[in-house]
Amino acid sequence: MSKVNKKIALLWVMPALMVIAGLGFWLATQVAVKTHQSASNELAVQQSQLIKKKSKVGTVLDSKQPNVSAASNLLDRLFTLDWTIASQKEFDAKAKQMTPYVTQEVVKNSLDFKADPDKMITQTGVVMTYDHMDFLPTSASATEVKGKVIVFVKSHLKDSADATTRFVYNVSYNPKTNLVTQLDRIGTYQLQSDSSVL
Repeated sequence: MSKVNKKIALLWVMPALMVIAGLGFWLATQVAVKTHQSASNELAVQQSQLIKKKSKVGTVLDSKQPNVSAASNLLDRLFTLDWTIASQKEFDAKAKQMTPYVTQEVVKNSLDFKADPDKMITQTGVVMTYDHMDFLPTSASATEVKGKVIVFVKSHLKDSADATTRFVYNVSYNPKTNLVTQLDRIGTYQLQSDSSVL
């Protein structure tokens, strides 16, 4: 075969190889898309099942431990008021909004009811949002529910990314009065992890 014929053959083979390579790439992309879609669908199904299980657990808790459930619901409302703060004005007003949920002893002794004379929210510009809480009851009776609460609060400065802080409390609730009788913030909880395993 002469050099000219080789060049002509090469000119015909190159586009055919490009078309074959393009088809191969397209097929690989389709397989990846279908795999991703099936994984997404499976994840959605699992999430739906988890939500149903959580709902069943909540229903069981309501029926078996109504006082624990009532304490959890009241604490959730209380911490929403306590830790959703967008301005100094909101921080200064939160104690008044929280007072109907607690006893006067809590108002007098809890750190969450102390004034902020230094106006830290104004100085720092931090914005806080209550995310959720984990209530860990340690005892429950007809007259008192006691436990620990881990409160998850997201906060950020101006346009920076959110950071999560976990505040730990010792709490007590009186089912008869429907009031929180102890609200002692005992510190923050830090989750340490080894980045090499992530």
